Amino acid sequence: MNCKKIVPERDCPKLNCPVEVQYSIPEHCCNMCPDTNECDREGGLDGHHCHQNTICVNTPGSYLCQCLPGYRRIDRFNCAELDECSTGEHNCDVNAECINTQGSYHCVCKEGYTGDGYTCQPVCKHKCINGGVCTSPGKCSCPQGYTGHSCELDLDECATDTHRCTNASICVNMIGWYYCKCKNGYKNPYKDNNLGLICEDINECNSSLHSCHPSAQCKNTDGGYKCECPPERPTCKLSCKFEEGELPNGWRGLLTNHLCQECECNKGVLTCEQLKCNCSLPNMSDNNCCPECNPRHSCRHQELRHVIFNHGDHWSFQCHTCECYKGEIDCMPMICPPLFCDNPVKNPEDCCGHCEGDPCSLTTGNSSATGQSCTYRGRTIQSGSQFIDPNDRCTTCNCKDGTLCCNYNIHCGGYQRPVGYGGVVASKNVHSTSDSDNVKQSSYRQLAAHSAGPYNIESTSSETERRPKRAPGAG
Repeated sequence: MNCKKIVPERDCPKLNCPVEVQYSIPEHCCNMCPDTNECDREGGLDGHHCHQNTICVNTPGSYLCQCLPGYRRIDRFNCAELDECSTGEHNCDVNAECINTQGSYHCVCKEGYTGDGYTCQPVCKHKCINGGVCTSPGKCSCPQGYTGHSCELDLDECATDTHRCTNASICVNMIGWYYCKCKNGYKNPYKDNNLGLICEDINECNSSLHSCHPSAQCKNTDGGYKCECPPERPTCKLSCKFEEGELPNGWRGLLTNHLCQECECNKGVLTCEQLKCNCSLPNMSDNNCCPECNPRHSCRHQELRHVIFNHGDHWSFQCHTCECYKGEIDCMPMICPPLFCDNPVKNPEDCCGHCEGDPCSLTTGNSSATGQSCTYRGRTIQSGSQFIDPNDRCTTCNCKDGTLCCNYNIHCGGYQRPVGYGGVVASKNVHSTSDSDNVKQSSYRQLAAHSAGPYNIESTSSETERRPKRAPGAG
């Protein structure tokens, strides 16, 4: 670094003002004349030379040409307009259009969005319900367990095959979850078994639930029965008994008081199935067995007036489960699934509580070895221990004081289900004398506002006991 000593008499500029009016500034070696405000006049030796789009700012002994807002400097005296929209130097929302103006700009939300241009939110013509969020124009992002344009429809785990019911049970869809119900020919012997479903074979032959002719012999089978004629009974018949009458073997048709079921007598076994409805066929709207085909039996959503339901459709509204029944909306309080965590969470906007984290974790609840043991497929599992299901390598189970709780990884082995989630299975300790697959465990699925899985619940209503209830929100 080179330094040069300034000698005022030699190095300072000659001043054109009297010595008595000259003054000095701290840290400056040279005196100065009283300042002239060049900004007071334009041009000449004593005025400023700032051009358009600038403002003159006086400084000691000189002046600056400062650019107006929305303009950028070209040189000492000139500034040009700044196009903030082209340079990206604006604060418009990502979903807004930037419009350049003289010296500034303004923002306008794009079509399908609303706001002041600096903040724009998507607009959904129809409200997103059941915890859904409007994420783009006209599109709701639905929480797990719901679907539809406005998240108004329950995701049917039974229809999408995302359930874990056994061959001895059928999947019954609920709003946000499902449960497993024993098929005809099976029963659940445990009325208080809320945590799992056990389906045992019914011996129709011992309980007079068969239709074999009195001359035939009833023989029980797994989930059913068959009728046989012993050699010593030459007059034996394989016809079917029905009420006080008799139907010949091979008969097929409709029974009195069962006009919407097609029945068949096959070697003494009488079976009936509900008639299948194809609403695309002509005159189906007048078929009394197919009310879902009759537009007069449809229902309109209580809030989303553009949503129409057919007879038999279910949906949720204001923490109620609603059904369209022959043109009338029938609602009842939503049934929430049992939870297996110690401290379930229920937010103000939730209809049902839910578990946060892993309800099967051995770090919660009584998971010590001194707790009650579990029984699984004939094996005794000590409390606090973990094992892999020998028949399903994708399922890992923990025994927690008599409760068997299992994590089921649906992505295990590359198998992909239609709806991706990590299932959790839980079953209360039940001692069984068989190692068969009769024990059906309960599944748990954590949702944004619900928990889901198969559970055993008592039937709350039947077709003959139905009484329409006032629908929430109905006029």
